Amino acid sequence: MKPQTLVYGIPKGETERYTEALLAETCKTREDIERIIEAASQAGFHSFRVTTFDGSAPDFRKTLARPVH
Repeated sequence: MKPQTLVYGIPKGETERYTEALLAETCKTREDIERIIEAASQAGFHSFRVTTFDGSAPDFRKTLARPVH
C-alpha cells in the first residue's frame, strides 16, 4: 500500500483527543496539508495532527523498549 498522509483535528468546543476527526487522507504536498488546516481552522477545528499510514501493522516493540520515567 502506498503511504497516505492523514490530517486530524479536534472540533470546536471539544478538548479530548478521542473526539478528533479525520479531515483529509489524500494530501500529497505540504501545501495540501496547509490548505486543509487553514480551511479546518476557519471551520473551528484546532489541535491538528499530521501522520502517515502505510497499511502495515504498528510495531509496538519500539514503544515497549522505551524506558519509563
